[in-house]
Amino acid sequence: MVRDATETGRVISIDFMQRRALLISMIVAIAALSVACTSSDSDATTSSTTDAPVTTMAVSQDSQPDTDSTTTTAQPKSILTAPEYKIVDRIQGEGEGEGDTVIVLLDPATYDSLTDLDLYDLIAEIVELFPPVAVVHVVDDEPAANVVGDPDASEADREAVAMNYLARLDNGFNITYLGPFASSGTAVLGS
Repeated sequence: MVRDATETGRVISIDFMQRRALLISMIVAIAALSVACTSSDSDATTSSTTDAPVTTMAVSQDSQPDTDSTTTTAQPKSILTAPEYKIVDRIQGEGEGEGDTVIVLLDPATYDSLTDLDLYDLIAEIVELFPPVAVVHVVDDEPAANVVGDPDASEADREAVAMNYLARLDNGFNITYLGPFASSGTAVLGS
């Protein structure tokens, strides 16, 4: 009879440990879901510059040698490394189904160097994150942002900001590199 009581006690102990492990697993899952749901696009006008490491969390059932453990692994979303930007103006397309015109201001303090590939990736990200987009103007200076968005800007104003006007997307897929990137010519988005 003593043996039955010991076995019953062990069954209760294992049952308690399994419930505790299940509860911990559920808390971890809820926390992960909560973090995923609270990440909003309200901050989507800036690009983060960090790569998050892979997070691995193990939940075990303490010193029970015969029990399994549960491991949860989450892969981080691919994030551009540079540059940070903000959309300073968005002009709605004229007809139904036409994309908008977006003026993007880069933050020069967030990068040491910039390449035409960085600009290509940036434009691709903007088209993906903020559809529908037909035209993108990329500048690195606030006065340049005002000039490229003004259809009535004088030729003198446009020439004054030419070195700060870095790239333009036309028709949703044709990229033209400008200013200091003019030697890169053109590219086709998605190719």
